[in-house]
Amino acid sequence: MLLTVTSLIFIVAFILILTEKIPHYLVAGIGAIAVIAIGALDPVTALTNHEMGIDWSVIFLLIGMMLMVGAIKTTGVFQFLAVRAAILARGNARNTLLLILGISALTSTVLPNLTIVMLVAPVAIHLARELGRSPVPFLLATIIGSNVGGTATLIGDPPNLIIGSRVGIDFMQMLVVMGPIALIGLVVTAAYFVIAFRKSLAPTNDDASRTITTTATLTNVPLLVVSLILLALIIGTYIVGTFFGLSPEYIALSSGVLATLMSRASLTQAAATVEWKTLGFFAGLFIIVGALVSVGALEAVSRWLISVIGTDINVISISLLAFSGIVSGIVDNIPYVTSMIPVIFNLNDALGLSEPSVLWWALATGADFGGSLTVVGASANIVGVAIAHREGIKLSMWDYAKVGIPVTLLSLLATVPYFLFVIN
Repeated sequence: MLLTVTSLIFIVAFILILTEKIPHYLVAGIGAIAVIAIGALDPVTALTNHEMGIDWSVIFLLIGMMLMVGAIKTTGVFQFLAVRAAILARGNARNTLLLILGISALTSTVLPNLTIVMLVAPVAIHLARELGRSPVPFLLATIIGSNVGGTATLIGDPPNLIIGSRVGIDFMQMLVVMGPIALIGLVVTAAYFVIAFRKSLAPTNDDASRTITTTATLTNVPLLVVSLILLALIIGTYIVGTFFGLSPEYIALSSGVLATLMSRASLTQAAATVEWKTLGFFAGLFIIVGALVSVGALEAVSRWLISVIGTDINVISISLLAFSGIVSGIVDNIPYVTSMIPVIFNLNDALGLSEPSVLWWALATGADFGGSLTVVGASANIVGVAIAHREGIKLSMWDYAKVGIPVTLLSLLATVPYFLFVIN
């Protein structure tokens, strides 16, 4: 009975999250209260057990990174890089787009892709207009580039962070395996943009004579320097911190607070840089999924999966890659990944796989790449489209999907040999 009711609460919550009729954080919060109220999970476990409750290491890291981004944003570094890219391209539309794609991907390896889109997209649109080109390809390059880049590292995209925290995958392990995957995705994305938009990006006689009039200057350079040092410290702690007993999440939180103090932001301004509703969504979701683990629901799902797709590891990993890519393009990849983690643990146990198994990499890749499939696949996509509409640019869900779907499917397909012959 408890298993049935807990599963029903999860299904209802997932549907509500999918429909987006009610704010995600409210759905997750009410769901968490419900599973505790029916006795599927006790309050102490929900608050203290990172495997079946709130994973505070994820929450603290996100708060630290949000504060850090808020401080870095005031320096204007992202706008500066975008304008430098356009000048470097000497008025060539195709090269400008590829540089914007590269900047979005590279910066998203260490900063949230949503933030990258918010900062770079307006500049990319303005640069496209100065080049006399449609802003749509430049905007899409910013959005999809940020999604692809976040695939590379532990802190680049929330699904990676959640998987790494729950499984015990450190920064270097994630980078060594997922870095090449992100590079594959970036190459595929760049090639697709060059081919798909070859007519709209074709050189014209006016390109050489165009002058980029957009200007961007760095402000508060000392803050930028200190922020970059602190960012390097956070990454370094993830790489070697475990050897010295350092907790990366506390280093990130402390660094974020220090950068905020240096930016001289008021308490109200600092609090505004933290996405509290997103953190509440994470916390509630952790509890709901923990309840599913507690009552044995996800163990039953893993046994069913084995009965359907068999025990061939190649078949399972490629199926998981494809399934994760498609599902994450339709629903938010965060609840999907959170709910799949206990299933993968059970699959690994049943198949006798050592940790971290190839299934974790398939789950992460599918979830990260799948975020580019449709507009609703990732928050960065929704924000990017909203920026387009604010700027008077026509970009419908279908306009996005005409690029997002082929780029995502081709990227997933391109990684299949890597999974079959390199990881395995």
